[in-house]
Amino acid sequence: MSKWIGVNLDGTLAEVGNHAFGTIGRPVEAMMNRVKAWLNEGDYEVRIFTARAGDPAQAGKVQDWLSRNGLAGLAVTNVKDRDMMELWDDKAVRVERNSGKVCQGCGDAERGQPGFSHRQHTMHDVAQFTDC
Repeated sequence: MSKWIGVNLDGTLAEVGNHAFGTIGRPVEAMMNRVKAWLNEGDYEVRIFTARAGDPAQAGKVQDWLSRNGLAGLAVTNVKDRDMMELWDDKAVRVERNSGKVCQGCGDAERGQPGFSHRQHTMHDVAQFTDC
């Protein structure tokens, strides 16, 4: 299995609004562009990580939405494994590995600011952004 990046659907890749339950919102342009750039780089697989994957009807709706929005063929899952490198999610709080402590740099970050990805930085650069 190849290394992969998980991208949450609702609230991360697709807008969450006042639409009916089961409906997927409009694409979030910045995240769509990020995912397409990762796919163009070809270094990692991208998977859509969503609770909807547990319901076959909802998983089909996700696949249809992805196809309509230029991301046909991406895997849709709700299962993490050892090959997942990172998870992009609007609800996640980063915790320092093996400590249970919230990452100080991430905890201090203001909501709405661009996220930090360890994958794109050397360990020397990490100290500039966070202490994890």
